[in-house]
Amino acid sequence: MKDRDAELDRQSLLLASLVLLRDALFGDLLARDDVANLLVLPPAGGAGLCRVVVKNGPVPELVRMVEPAQLLRFLALVAGFHRKELRRDRPTLDAVLPVTGERLHADIPPVTPGPSCSIRKPYRGRITLDDWAASGAATRLQVTLIRRLIAARRTLVIAGDVDTGKTTLLRACLEEPAFRQGLPAILQDPYEFEPPCPFAYAMVADPLADPPVTLEALVAGALRVPMTHLVLGEVRRAEARAMVVGWTTGHPGLCTVHAGSAWDALDRVAQMVGLGGVAMDALQMRWIAKAVDAVVHLARHPDGRRFVNEIVRVEGYDPACGFVLRPLAVGDFDGGGEYDIQR
Repeated sequence: MKDRDAELDRQSLLLASLVLLRDALFGDLLARDDVANLLVLPPAGGAGLCRVVVKNGPVPELVRMVEPAQLLRFLALVAGFHRKELRRDRPTLDAVLPVTGERLHADIPPVTPGPSCSIRKPYRGRITLDDWAASGAATRLQVTLIRRLIAARRTLVIAGDVDTGKTTLLRACLEEPAFRQGLPAILQDPYEFEPPCPFAYAMVADPLADPPVTLEALVAGALRVPMTHLVLGEVRRAEARAMVVGWTTGHPGLCTVHAGSAWDALDRVAQMVGLGGVAMDALQMRWIAKAVDAVVHLARHPDGRRFVNEIVRVEGYDPACGFVLRPLAVGDFDGGGEYDIQR
């Protein structure tokens, strides 16, 4: 009992110190509605002050300078609160800030010339597919196509470059009745959002833990749960193989990948499946084409506005020319309808 009380006191002191220092360094910036991402860059040339940069659009803005020692203390408090260490032989940290829930990634020497970190604020509101249409980020027809895919229990890959709204669209998809009334397994690495589904079986990987808790292991565990859908917040590594296995065994779902086009998205999935030690021959490529029903590709206008660029149906794989794709038709997955133009 005494040991437990001592640990609670330690955590309380860590939390109080962490919150005070976070507010002193970044509190005013994190409170701004127009700030979604905050970067702290190491001192130029490895000496001097760290640079605090706000990135909420195509052009970053330098807002202030901070002492490297202060930033190091802040990062050490975050690591300590999560029972982790940040030192030269473990120079990287991924964590969620307590109380306010911002996602933090930090690096220290020797991987960077000085302490640095990225802080990403979570979106706390509710966003739906109707909101995408109302904002002009998607047409009504595109929203209808996505809804029909979800209602028909089809698997959907959401692709795009950095900061095109992939996770935002995934969250909007999770607001659909099929997910809110089902029991979806929702896996993240790192944590980015609170699933809106009331019966979500939610898990977060921690590859820096000892021993590591990988997204691949979470997918394998999720397949033992009587879930209705398998959803991965973002796929980056060999967990893609376990994900595709799940999708082809009666668990439709969603994921996001970084890719410049719908075609590139499937090649990217294949590349990550190959990281699991699988020889990517034509049989394996057809297996991926069978697992994925459609790809939604997102992009940005020159002024930074996000939009749904295209929605394509995956029709198969041809060894001579690769994945066979075509624009999704209104009646593709509901038994009828004619081909329709999306935009």
